[in-house]
Amino acid sequence: MTSALLLLPTQEALVQRLQHTASYSGQLLLLSGLKGSGKSTLSLALASELDEHNSALVLCPLHADPAEIRRKILVQLISSPIFDDEMPLMDTVMRIQSTLTKPLHIIIDDAHLLPKSLWAECILLSQMRCAGANIAVTMAIDSEYLTKVMAELSEEMQQMLLPISIEPLPIAERDGLYQSLLLRSGCTPFIARSIIHQQLEKQSGTPEEVVELLNLAIAEPKDAPTKGAKMLKFAIAMISLLIVGGTVYGVLNSSVFKANNEPRFSQQLTATQQQQKDQANVFLAQYGKLLVAPMLTAHKRFLVLEEAIYSGELPIPKQQAPALINTINVNQAQSADENDAESTDIQSSNTTAIASQSASLVKSTEPISAPADVTSKVTQVVKPQGYTLQLASVVDKQSLVSITNKLVHEKDVYIARYKNRYVILFGQFASTTQAQNQANRLQAELGLSEPWLRKWSDLSEYIIEQENR
Repeated sequence: MTSALLLLPTQEALVQRLQHTASYSGQLLLLSGLKGSGKSTLSLALASELDEHNSALVLCPLHADPAEIRRKILVQLISSPIFDDEMPLMDTVMRIQSTLTKPLHIIIDDAHLLPKSLWAECILLSQMRCAGANIAVTMAIDSEYLTKVMAELSEEMQQMLLPISIEPLPIAERDGLYQSLLLRSGCTPFIARSIIHQQLEKQSGTPEEVVELLNLAIAEPKDAPTKGAKMLKFAIAMISLLIVGGTVYGVLNSSVFKANNEPRFSQQLTATQQQQKDQANVFLAQYGKLLVAPMLTAHKRFLVLEEAIYSGELPIPKQQAPALINTINVNQAQSADENDAESTDIQSSNTTAIASQSASLVKSTEPISAPADVTSKVTQVVKPQGYTLQLASVVDKQSLVSITNKLVHEKDVYIARYKNRYVILFGQFASTTQAQNQANRLQAELGLSEPWLRKWSDLSEYIIEQENR
């Protein structure tokens, strides 16, 4: 066991049990326990024991994104950076299965935070084999979540899972853990040893409870207040009470004096006063509406235009949308400043002109061209003949960057699009022998995975967007 981890005898036995069961059961292991029972420590200890495996240890964060979790798993399992984190784990493993020489073991801590789609992928992944052994998947979850997930699965799916619970620490190990941590801290406890033992017996048996008790035992107690301090606090309280009482008394007397000496006015308004008040309210409302109306109209136009851009009704490339909206917003603010300085008639004419321009922009069906540095120019080329090598196929075009960097000095490199996927094609060869020789060279020189030999005639639906001659 690694020296960096402080494991108790029952914890070491549980790690060995997990390691043995994962290798031979063919089921997904669910390590469950209470909060603070040591799930993260056991997961880390299990990962450190897998020298004969190609292992991956992932801590699942709150609101985890499936692509992020797949990426964290694959970068630990695959030496080649060419993979698509939008594809299910089973598809990626099947594609690289022939290149892996060690069995796989995936450990996910806080797996109760995983999306349901990744739960399904991990269950199916545990039924596959790699390098002559079952793919082992171990997931650490809270005990409460175990009951929930088992209730949601069918009986057939439940047979693919093997729950393993973390048992409470025996009292002897709790006491030993407390003494070991106390020795490492180098502190002197302020609580008697007999009281500590009684508290340990009352605990539910998690390591976290032992650590909390240790922190309580070595925390320096606060000094009790002296008799002089108590007398000082009492005197300050009495003086404050006298000051507050005198202030309240003075305020009350002043109010009574004013009430007795000032003339009384009727709280009801006369008919003339009520009419003047109503006229003033109508005038203020109309004046406020006159000031706010131009700005409110412009804001509504801006919201309509923004919604049209992002909903796709206005054919503007998504890369341009933030910059275009920001420009409209700036122009709108400048127009509002100019309107404040002009008369009401000029404000109305400007508002009508801007509204007509916005309406024509929203109704336009002609796409706005994007800057050259934002969108890549699509080059229409004639399809080559013979054979080619498919090197990668991904959904996100950014995933191709790592392989295109390796091919920067190669010729006849094509980036094609087929439906919603991007594909890298290499070369045009007259025979399969030539294509296979180049495939062997790419694997040897650039460390690429084994390419897929294809006929150009089978790629009639592929659209070549970029080529390197």
